[in-house]
Amino acid sequence: MYNVYFDSGTSNTRAYLLNNYQVIDEVKRNIGSKDSSIAGSNEILVRALKELYEALLKNNHVEDNQILDIYGSGMLTSPFGITEVPHLSTPLSLEKLCQGIFTYFEPNFFKRDIHLIRGVKSIGDNFSADLGNICSVNNMRGEEIEIFGMLSDTFDQLKFGSIAAFFPGSHTHIAFIKNVEIYDILSTFSGELFYSVTKDTILSNSVACDTDEFDKDGVLLGFKHLKEYGFNRALYMVHTTKIFNACDNFKRKSYLEGVITGGVIVAFENLMKSKRREIDAILIGGNSNSSKIYEVLLKESQPEIRVETIISSGKQSFAVKGFVEILKRGGVLCQKRS
Repeated sequence: MYNVYFDSGTSNTRAYLLNNYQVIDEVKRNIGSKDSSIAGSNEILVRALKELYEALLKNNHVEDNQILDIYGSGMLTSPFGITEVPHLSTPLSLEKLCQGIFTYFEPNFFKRDIHLIRGVKSIGDNFSADLGNICSVNNMRGEEIEIFGMLSDTFDQLKFGSIAAFFPGSHTHIAFIKNVEIYDILSTFSGELFYSVTKDTILSNSVACDTDEFDKDGVLLGFKHLKEYGFNRALYMVHTTKIFNACDNFKRKSYLEGVITGGVIVAFENLMKSKRREIDAILIGGNSNSSKIYEVLLKESQPEIRVETIISSGKQSFAVKGFVEILKRGGVLCQKRS
């Protein structure tokens, strides 16, 4: 029998067909919870999920009754996903994640159960958030399964140590892990901010270039100026370099990367100091230049700590590897046993 797994984010969704823990096909589409939010209804997303599902079946000559279970993670558990499902609280082990799977009968398109893998939050269920304590609230949806997928590739000496795991994206989340258990989170805005600044402000023409590569010195200078002058001033200096022709767009874009990504690093530095964290290693998950920029800045910020980027993509994505780990532990059966 087969399983289908949806990994759905803010803007993109991937659907996987698995048999005996092996991915045999993948389809994807540029649609996510953002589209539901804009439309004011999740119908557009759920309809697209069903179309991806049908494509997997058709491509592989599989019938619906041959699919044992359908799973989903990420933004599918958000208010603009399939249905909103409360986060699980830290500390979070893989076993706890399995046992927290939420089963939802989707009545309009699939007309069958979909098992939703919950996100995680850094507060307890009885926590009441207000402006006085909001700085202690962090949460993520989708990265939790990626973390366990990443750890499945990590050798034991590192896996059972104390790790800070970075997952660059629209929002960059940092998970603090010890003994293969997530015990804290730090959530930040990053990719969305970079996109907005480069597309919808006066800086858009100043940083336009045809390459995704970056200049290391430019990144480090942006980070340095962020720490010395603050975000607003560092951002304005991108504009100043254009006015006075101090460098080209490639260098300016790298400088801007250092400013915006550097804001995540500063938040990390402050948390490390305030909570007196002892970290054995920093892992960065990803396969893009964003991950390399984080590596450059983290090595600058934390020279005494081991920093490694772990690459995973396509059918070997961290999310898929994490899902396979869930299946190996019984999948939704864990929920039925709990």
